[in-house]
Amino acid sequence: MRIIRFLGSDSRVHHGEQLGNGSASVLLDPQGVLGPAGATSQRGLFTGRRVLVADDDEKMREMMAAVLERVGCRCTVCRDGAEAMRAIASSESLDMVVTDIVMPHHDGYELYAAAREVRPDLPIVLVTGFGYDPNHALVRATRDGAVAVLYKPFAPQRLLDELGAAVRLMTAVPADALQRTEHELGIEQILAPIDPTNIVCVGRNYPDAEPAPEPRPLAEDDLEVFIKPSTAVQGPGAPIRIPDCGDEDPLVEAEGELAVVIGATTRDVAPDEALDGVLGFTAANDVTATRWRTPHGAPIWMRGKGFDTFCPLGPEIVTRDALDDANDLMVRTIINGEVVRSGSTSGMLRSVATIVSTLSRGMTLEPGTVILTGAPPLQPGVAPRRLRPGDEVAVEIDGIGRLVNGVETCS
Repeated sequence: MRIIRFLGSDSRVHHGEQLGNGSASVLLDPQGVLGPAGATSQRGLFTGRRVLVADDDEKMREMMAAVLERVGCRCTVCRDGAEAMRAIASSESLDMVVTDIVMPHHDGYELYAAAREVRPDLPIVLVTGFGYDPNHALVRATRDGAVAVLYKPFAPQRLLDELGAAVRLMTAVPADALQRTEHELGIEQILAPIDPTNIVCVGRNYPDAEPAPEPRPLAEDDLEVFIKPSTAVQGPGAPIRIPDCGDEDPLVEAEGELAVVIGATTRDVAPDEALDGVLGFTAANDVTATRWRTPHGAPIWMRGKGFDTFCPLGPEIVTRDALDDANDLMVRTIINGEVVRSGSTSGMLRSVATIVSTLSRGMTLEPGTVILTGAPPLQPGVAPRRLRPGDEVAVEIDGIGRLVNGVETCS
């Protein structure tokens, strides 16, 4: 699948698949794999799902059932652990479970284990107060992989947020959660293919890349990482704007990079599991005003990375299943028709899977996170090129496409 984000002829922003006739077929994203699910898509996430709600507090279970039914769920309500255990044993069609931890007859851990026995990927939310938990149900469930926990009291929206996150976490292939429709719209403007949750950038990931002003050795299992603000995103065809520095040259450079788009909540994953949470790939331009680069790196250096328009993305997200091998793609940065940087992702010091795995250690990568994997080196004999108003910058990545932006002075 090749996904664009576009302003449609209905004056609204959509994701879709370009049809080649100036229009696109609209994609629905009920599980929020392209970023956090909004109220409309959240309803699509829950509609028709069968939910077991178990709590010995009558007001609490009625509140939870009412909230879930309002977004389209069909609820089976149980007042103690025995009723809930019978419901789990007799049903082969549960979609979700929301259960209190401390209840008569069976506690939340026993229900959690029984539900997992019926269906290992069943989304489960555990609910608890801060009271005494004599059987350590929460500790045992957490040890066995439970991650969705609600602490009483909580707002109704928190229930939907936690349950939605649990559903998204169980999505094995993020692209499978995107729903094709027959709805077609004219394309008024192609936008950056994603409005990122976070933009995480990896530095010095190719041999012969320019050293930092004061290089610091990295452990083999670590990365040089920095963050760009989401306000730096710019779409295909829109201008990169050079900040006004008076009489000083801001020394703006462009670096084309492969960008990874996360499509499922990813945390503490091993390299051989890291790609499971990847939706796909796009092209990125890591624009930097090097006037702000200092021997000590951040925080001043980060300012030079974070100006508005300094992170063009696009033109499409190519899903992981539609790309033969993200670790064997040529990446080129072209300024006014001249290739100034190029290299294959096969030359990266750390592969896509290694990058995702390393970043996920202690850092939750939410759906919609974009990871820039580093810039190939300058072409032999080519000096760094400073961008000037009137320049055209292109980032080409084989199998993904060509991202083109002009350059102008910030007004």
